[in-house]
Amino acid sequence: MPLKKRFLGEMLIEGGAITKEQRDKALQEQRRLGKRLGEVLVNLGFITEEKMAEVLGRQLEIPFIKLKDINIDPETVKMVPESLARKHRVLPIAIKDGELTIAMADPLDVFAIDEIKRYTRLPAGPVVITEKELLKAYDKYYRGTEAMEEIIKDIGEVDYLSEAEKTTTVESTADDTPVVKLINLMITQAVRDRASDIHVEPEADALRIRYRIDGVLREVMTPPRHLHPGIVSRIKILSGMDIAEKRIPQDGRFPINVKDKKLDIRTSTLPTLYGEKVVMRLLEKTVGLPPLTELGFSEDTLNVFVKLIKRPYGFMLTTGPTGSGKTTTLYSSLKSISSIEKNVITIEDPIEYNLKLINQVQVNPKAGLTFAKGLRSILRQDPDIIMVGEIRDVETASIAIHAALTGHLVLSTLHTNEAVGAVARLIDMGVEPFLITSSLIGVLSQRLIRKVCPHCKEGYKGSHDILGEIGIKGDVGLVRGRGCHECRFTGYLGREGLFELLLITEGIRRLIIQKANASEIKAQALKEGFRTMREEGLIKALKGITTLEEVMRVTQETE
Repeated sequence: MPLKKRFLGEMLIEGGAITKEQRDKALQEQRRLGKRLGEVLVNLGFITEEKMAEVLGRQLEIPFIKLKDINIDPETVKMVPESLARKHRVLPIAIKDGELTIAMADPLDVFAIDEIKRYTRLPAGPVVITEKELLKAYDKYYRGTEAMEEIIKDIGEVDYLSEAEKTTTVESTADDTPVVKLINLMITQAVRDRASDIHVEPEADALRIRYRIDGVLREVMTPPRHLHPGIVSRIKILSGMDIAEKRIPQDGRFPINVKDKKLDIRTSTLPTLYGEKVVMRLLEKTVGLPPLTELGFSEDTLNVFVKLIKRPYGFMLTTGPTGSGKTTTLYSSLKSISSIEKNVITIEDPIEYNLKLINQVQVNPKAGLTFAKGLRSILRQDPDIIMVGEIRDVETASIAIHAALTGHLVLSTLHTNEAVGAVARLIDMGVEPFLITSSLIGVLSQRLIRKVCPHCKEGYKGSHDILGEIGIKGDVGLVRGRGCHECRFTGYLGREGLFELLLITEGIRRLIIQKANASEIKAQALKEGFRTMREEGLIKALKGITTLEEVMRVTQETE
């Protein structure tokens, strides 16, 4: 084995990838840590995984590939069980002319190749890939096979609840169909992976399951295509939908327990060319509502925001796209200002958190309870603080504004990309500018930004090109995630809020009366000290909370 390790170093030196001094230093570190030489070289920053794979492929005359550039048949992957594939760090990807092609991060491991040959009884030839891609492929292609069997053994940990939230045990699931077991697996694995949504997407000859984790969709399994109708029917039954209706979109929900976690799953179906697409949103009810101090506010922005929501009356808006955390911010705000002396009432669709000392009303359009109608009734309930889940039309906006003008604090959300766009949106709805200036006290716009994984965080010097694009000159020390098992090699783990807060000052009010456009309002706000979301993001990047690339990704549509 030591010869093999030295051979790897020699090959990298011959390929011009590292120097002899770097090789010697890595060998010393390897002896101290007991890790593979390639891993040590990457950790020391002497070479990247991709460069090492390229050089090895060139030196050994073995193709270097990227899995994203080729189509892999899941049936070929199944020829080698997960335990054996992980043990020898290989992945079967194709069969041609009776020979099995296996992707390897370490093509020098002849013992692994021999073992795969013996197991499959086929001649096998290697291609080179990075270990990062290999580990991602294990999650993608093996999840749902051995992982499914593991879940089924412990299937009793998943309990579907009645609407009264009484647990219905599923002891009979040992006799359930594969469809039921697969849905149990999908939900359980999604909870383990901290997913917010599950996407079930049919294609012409495949079925794709994707999870949204930290705001980004990732493919996690590809069940057999013929299971699609059964999966959709099962989800519809759980969600109280019409299983016979496949031509129109439907919405539903169902509560569920996964181990000790109580979730409410909101489901939506959509007819597509190859069948119904299903999206399930996972809302965990047992997670405590985070306080405002843990949402990601900068200290000065938080201080100003808290002063606004502690006012006795006024109209406060939170804006941002779907899934940007607006509702959580409003709930945390209500929790911080509610008390036994105040009558707090909300009208929502749906109610996502149950809050003490707060009267929450669920919108029910079928029964005639809309936002506008419910808001009128709330005003007859002697409220101090009102939260409207969303301003969807001019009627709701007008009632909310008049409530703010008559001595109530009204909090609500609006779909706009940036804070200054909220004013233009209200005017477009038909709200008179003088009503906006008389009631609106502030607009908070937000996004969710991914945080650098603390398990693989490393420092580096920022790219001059990217730094120059955002107006920073010279060398700047930044932080990024190298990629590890904890973050599934994304370099990010978890998210927090990114905010910009627009105060409605006298200067802004004059522009609103004049029906000025968003750019004019923004220019005035900047003169008065307004800090954009990108500027807030740069502060987070410089503090090592996130990366410049993530800031650019999240804020590019608002600039």
